[in-house]
Amino acid sequence: MNRQRQFLILLSTLLVAGVSLAVLSASGQEQSAAEVVVNLAAGRVDVCVAKGTLFVATTDENVEPGSHPPEMEALGIGRVGVLLGAVEWISPGTGNPTVRLDAELDHAAQQMGPVDNNGNAGQEATDVENFGIALLEQVRAVTKNIHHKLDLDPDDPLVELVLADYLDGYGFEVWLLKYRIQQVALGNDYYDTRVLRPAYVQLYPPEKGQPRTLIEVRYPSEIQGPSLLELLKQNDPRLQKVRESSSRIFEATGHLLEGESPKARPDDIGQFLREALSVVHAPGTRMAIAELNDSKEFVWLVQPTEPRPTAAPADAGAPSLLKH
Repeated sequence: MNRQRQFLILLSTLLVAGVSLAVLSASGQEQSAAEVVVNLAAGRVDVCVAKGTLFVATTDENVEPGSHPPEMEALGIGRVGVLLGAVEWISPGTGNPTVRLDAELDHAAQQMGPVDNNGNAGQEATDVENFGIALLEQVRAVTKNIHHKLDLDPDDPLVELVLADYLDGYGFEVWLLKYRIQQVALGNDYYDTRVLRPAYVQLYPPEKGQPRTLIEVRYPSEIQGPSLLELLKQNDPRLQKVRESSSRIFEATGHLLEGESPKARPDDIGQFLREALSVVHAPGTRMAIAELNDSKEFVWLVQPTEPRPTAAPADAGAPSLLKH
């Protein structure tokens, strides 16, 4: 029986971070099984800041049938986000619309407007927090009816968001937001499931004195294999061939190895990422590469192959990201 068919049995099975999850819902005094299909966005996100430009590259990992590549979106003017984890929630046969967390996050960005803090970094921290809470509301909305024990490690997030932006008077920032769950047993194998407030981890800029180079985020964490930076440090022959194809690329990758990526020319870093990701990943790997420059312009270098998700209409019954 394939994975999609397994989802549609009486007690649906959700594959999240390689762990099987059974989902039950309750109505009044009676408990009834709910069919829920959750599709993951799984893979790697590579981030690099060159001279005046931030690059974000995604590659997928086929962890289960129906999984998506990491979902990258321009989130208004001056921001870019990548969503990982349980991004697509489907309730077959209920008439309820499919919930795509990435599309809802994009909708929230349109309402929040562009990054504009007049150089006040404190306001940008609030902006990141606003995104964090907006996504929290949506994740809580789709998990509120989970009342069966989930075999998920407390440290494993259900959803992750890589959020990057350019701040006037400050520069580029990259944050990782992690959404974990907590379950409380209420008796008779019935659990209350709560999505915790996100944990905020600043990935860039690093602490003073730490290298500024390629950053990688992977979901689920069990994905094996070295990062692009590790391959570069190991003089991987595939990357050596890319480096030696151009004196400019050789110079740019030298800055990466020295921890001084902001000195590298953006065109050379962009070219390196395109060629490097193509040679280190298997044929057919879905990838996307985009740049955000210090003029707050978002540009695709390699567009995603999947169609862009759209949010359900407000009157379709889908939960809203923002409180009104």
